[in-house]
Amino acid sequence: MRVDVLFTRRDLEAIPRESLAGSTCVVIDVLRASTTLTQAIAVGAEEIHIADSPEEAFAMKQNLGETALLCGERDGLIIPGFDIGNSPMDYTTETVGGRTLIFASTNGSRTLIACRDADEVLIGAFINMPSLIDEIQHAERLLLVGSGKLGRFAIEDAICAGMIFEELVRKGKRPVPQSDSAVCAKWLFERFLASPDDTLAHAEHAQYLCSLGLAEDVAFCTQIGSHRIVPRFQDGIVKP
Repeated sequence: MRVDVLFTRRDLEAIPRESLAGSTCVVIDVLRASTTLTQAIAVGAEEIHIADSPEEAFAMKQNLGETALLCGERDGLIIPGFDIGNSPMDYTTETVGGRTLIFASTNGSRTLIACRDADEVLIGAFINMPSLIDEIQHAERLLLVGSGKLGRFAIEDAICAGMIFEELVRKGKRPVPQSDSAVCAKWLFERFLASPDDTLAHAEHAQYLCSLGLAEDVAFCTQIGSHRIVPRFQDGIVKP
């Protein structure tokens, strides 16, 4: 198994799109899109259409009908005119069960769209880690893509990628790192194990969310193994 890590969407956009052929991509946006999308599917959302921008999301709603819910954020806050923001705790059976969602976020939704040429695109987070490993353990070529923050490195996404690498090893696989970034992700996860709470508490985006009064979101997103669902992204839509 060959494993590579790209830390940001810009890293992904710098490589030829055709190079994604034959690969399984795992999109990681721990804080918060990949966690929120996993939560939404887990509580019964029927499907989630991914939009590149709020403008595209509003246009999608015109086509999908008034029952579709507009979901997402810009700069951490709910977009004016949207029904739900990007807090995973706002996604419950009561709010989204059986509903069609349209989702646009600052980082995660754009990263999903950028991975569309891969053979398979899965959504990864701390909360669905054990089940995610079961899904990807037979992939021949695995690409772990962090969403980052506004095109910059995000340590929580890198740590999650490193955890995936290490969990594959524990499953008896022999993942071969294909780049320095894959090796660095592994090292960051080892550092995380030494002081998990301290490491994530000092993450730039975690601190930003806390400044918005969203500390509970950070705690939710950094749970490990609380969900068994692994959402898939295909043809612009996230489904179970």
